[in-house]
Amino acid sequence: MTRGNSAKSVAIVLATGSYEREAPTTVLRLAEKLLQRGVNVNVWAFEEAVTLTNKDQIDHSEPGALQGVLGEKHSHVSKYIDMLLRAGLHGAKLDWVSCILCVQERGVEKHQMNSVTIGTLGDLWKFVRAADRVITIPSYR
Repeated sequence: MTRGNSAKSVAIVLATGSYEREAPTTVLRLAEKLLQRGVNVNVWAFEEAVTLTNKDQIDHSEPGALQGVLGEKHSHVSKYIDMLLRAGLHGAKLDWVSCILCVQERGVEKHQMNSVTIGTLGDLWKFVRAADRVITIPSYR
């Protein structure tokens, strides 16, 4: 949202939550690459995507058949998001806003990570207006 420097800005609108699809992981990989290139990234999370920044998620064991490939523990994505929020890679930064109605409906309002803003559609509008590009990741039903 903030364009205090001349860096480009990308807004990502994400609706897919933890353990539903590969989309959140793909978005995080994209965000990491954009930050490394000095592009500011603003994520507006709604629907199930607000569970991604639940600070109270826990690691879980991988099924036995997958442990040889993935290891014993499956880390939750909020660790990765927290790392990106704190990184400030190459001067670019990540802002993450979770929809207030969505966090309230899912009971995760008090469980959002400290660096996440709980916001409204007005924040989405600010992200879109400030962005050079907008990427929308739909949920699949």
